[in-house]
Amino acid sequence: MGILRPFAVGAAAAAVLAGTAWGVYSTGRPAPDAGEASTTYDPSDPRQLAGSARDVFHGTVLRHTGRRTIADLPCEVYEVRVGRVFKGALHGTVTLTRTGGESQPAPGASYVFATYPWAREAAGAHAVLSGAGASPARDLGDPVRGTKDEALPRARGAEGRRQSVAEYWTWAVAHQVDTP
Repeated sequence: MGILRPFAVGAAAAAVLAGTAWGVYSTGRPAPDAGEASTTYDPSDPRQLAGSARDVFHGTVLRHTGRRTIADLPCEVYEVRVGRVFKGALHGTVTLTRTGGESQPAPGASYVFATYPWAREAAGAHAVLSGAGASPARDLGDPVRGTKDEALPRARGAEGRRQSVAEYWTWAVAHQVDTP
């Protein structure tokens, strides 16, 4: 009995903590969905980003619209015009939320975003995947820079040439890796 008592006390404490954490998390907050799960993907692998995102698209930041707090995380909010869509069916202008600690996109600049819609938000509200940042992409024909390029095949018939941004993300979506 002496050995089992510390285990039973520890198990009871863990159950109470887990229940309290869930209660605090779920009270007054939007219902969590699959896009809100902890990060189980490698943000430097575009195939894993594509597998974890609902939408992957090239867009231009129109403006920074403010700040908000979601699940106790400070976030920045942007209005983004959707350009080329690599995955999903977004179009027009969307609202993107990004964690405040990450490098922030500049108004007027273009990026490739991997996003997931927020549950119970207004239509067009999306969050950039945690840790994914935004890949700068002024022009979709520019060569890809600063990525896990060794994981990707070279463009056909273009030996030695780095893939363009469009080729890179088209390939990543076509070969996406679903993460647990």
